Amino acid sequence: MMKFNQKALIFLGLTTILSGIGLGLFVSPSESRSAQELPASTLHTAQDFFNRGLEKYNTGDYTGAIESYTKVLQIDPNYMEAYCNRGYIKTILGDLNGAISDFNHALQIDPKHTDAYNRLGNAHANLGQLTAALEDFDQAVRLDPKFADAYYNRGLTRFNLKDSQGAIADYTQALKLNPNLAEAYGNRGLTRNVLGDKSGALEDLQKAAQLFLSQGNTEGYQYTQELIKEVEQ
Repeated sequence: MMKFNQKALIFLGLTTILSGIGLGLFVSPSESRSAQELPASTLHTAQDFFNRGLEKYNTGDYTGAIESYTKVLQIDPNYMEAYCNRGYIKTILGDLNGAISDFNHALQIDPKHTDAYNRLGNAHANLGQLTAALEDFDQAVRLDPKFADAYYNRGLTRFNLKDSQGAIADYTQALKLNPNLAEAYGNRGLTRNVLGDKSGALEDLQKAAQLFLSQGNTEGYQYTQELIKEVEQ
């Protein structure tokens, strides 16, 4: 059963931003100029290259996006959002050590940036550095007690550190803050199943399936249905 549970945890995964499951980049507050329509020769300011980085990312040109954010930081080494966005793209590309370096630079600029701590924890967790990840998520919720995704991520980390009760507490808190977080219901259910609470596990998994379905996440819904069948056996 432990193997089954870990498979589901990998499927459900870590969230990385405040708003929930979706992933994305920080958008600069002053994105009034569109770099999409500007040739490279007309890009001069850090803001220009930041906007170009967003455009490159949105078209799937991750290498080009990293180059644009690197140019931003050459012009303005204190552009915190550029570090976070570059780190996020490095995470996508599997450069976790590079991502960690970028998130740490962002936190040197803004030591109270909760999302940077959450992303840093995500990178540490994916490297298997669970104790470091736990410290990152601890700091994120310490700075922002209403950060649902950080509680959820800490729950995953605690489970993998064999702290099932702590994991359940974190999933429960995440759901108080974001009742639509289907992954939190799913993983809380799986953790309850490990602890022998079959009825609680099924209740949570059924709720997760309902949310996945209502959110249009067909893959999540179908997978959760498979998990329900396995728990029922």
